[in-house]
Order: sequence, then C-alpha cells, then structure tokens
Amino acid sequence: MSTLRNTVINQIIDYLEHGDFCAEDFDSQFPDDSTVLAQITFKALPKYTFVLDETYSGGSIGSALAVMGQGNAKKVIRTVEKPGTYKNLETRTHEDIDSAITRISAWVRSIRDDLINSRATLRSTIDELTESFQKSIDENIDDPESYFESHEEDAIKAKLDELHKRVSELEKKLDFTPEETKKIEKAIEKSKSDLKVYPKGVWYKTAGTKLLTVMKGILKSKEGREILADLAKKLLQ
Repeated sequence: MSTLRNTVINQIIDYLEHGDFCAEDFDSQFPDDSTVLAQITFKALPKYTFVLDETYSGGSIGSALAVMGQGNAKKVIRTVEKPGTYKNLETRTHEDIDSAITRISAWVRSIRDDLINSRATLRSTIDELTESFQKSIDENIDDPESYFESHEEDAIKAKLDELHKRVSELEKKLDFTPEETKKIEKAIEKSKSDLKVYPKGVWYKTAGTKLLTVMKGILKSKEGREILADLAKKLLQ
C-alpha cells in the first residue's frame, strides 16, 4: 500500500490530465514506507521527472539533526521538478500537500514549453558552430590575404566533393526536398568557383561560412550536425 491516500493519488492523476498530455503518458510511482511519496516520469523523455517527498527544513544538516532528535528542523513537503519554470531543475518546499501537488500542472506546462523550444535551442547550438568556425579562421589560416595555390584549390575541392557525396548518401535518409538538395549543391559549386576569386581569409569567412549557413538550415538531425562539425574541421585542415 502506498504512503499516500487514494484521494491524493487521484488528485495527482487529475493534474497529469491537464494540457497536451494524459496520465498514460507518465509512469507514476507511489512508494510505500519511503520518504518519497510520488515519483512521476514522462515516458517519451525520461529526463523529465517530478518527485514529491518529505524532508526537513535546513537541508541536509537539518535532516541529520532531526534524525538524531536534535535541532529545530521542521518536516516539510518538497517537490523536485525537471524541468522547472525557468531552470532545468528546481526544488521547492511546501507547507501542505495541496500546494505541493498543484505544482504538477506547472511541471506539465514546462515539459510542453521545453519541447516546443528545443528546436530554437538547436538553432542556437548550430550558430555557435558558425561562430567557432569564424574564430578558428583567424587562428588557423596563415597569410589570410594571400590567394590559394593550385594544389590548395584542388585539396579544398576534393573536400567539397567528399561533402557532396556524403550529403547525396544521406538525402533519402534525412528526407531532403529537391529544393534543399539544390541549395546545398549550389552552395558547394559557388564555394568552388570563389576559390579563384577571393583571398584565403575572405573565402573562408564568406564562401565557407555561407556553405555552413545553408547546410545548417537543412541538416537538423544529430547526424547532420556531425556532418557540419566535420565539414568545419576539414575545411580548416
């Protein structure tokens, strides 16, 4: 038998029904004989959890003193939420069980918000790759005002041909549209032709960055991001 009464458990289940999800989307555990009263996990992404437990005010020191029968620590109800309202993990203490379980609604909303905004976070991460690439140009390109020698042009073209081959292999797997494929091909060919036009530093900061920018708008999967990182690394070798 769980520590919580059935009435409280039913209230928790009702809160899980709010919003875009239903109670079946969550793995809800209600332990018996434990300081943990409820542990809820979002099945689709188990990193999202909500824990309801009993602890003592004063943190770990207060808990230790309470166990020894010392101090003035007061037993409180605590919620540990991943994600929280504005942090990935937030801990709150509550005076009563009702205020604690009402946090479930906010937690469910936070999950939805986190999922919706994960794509924007991904874009930010990829933009960091472009920023890193630009910074690496200044650190790794010797004599940026000089022009590419023929053998240097050939080496870069070979890298771009290898990139084109990899993208072609992943075209079906990543479900590119014909328009997206043409964008990548056009960016690769433009980068090749610009090798004879621009000095090294200018080429990397314009043609190279343009190529990354076009591709980052299309390669949004984990494998796609790995291709981008590999491309940035190889272009500077």
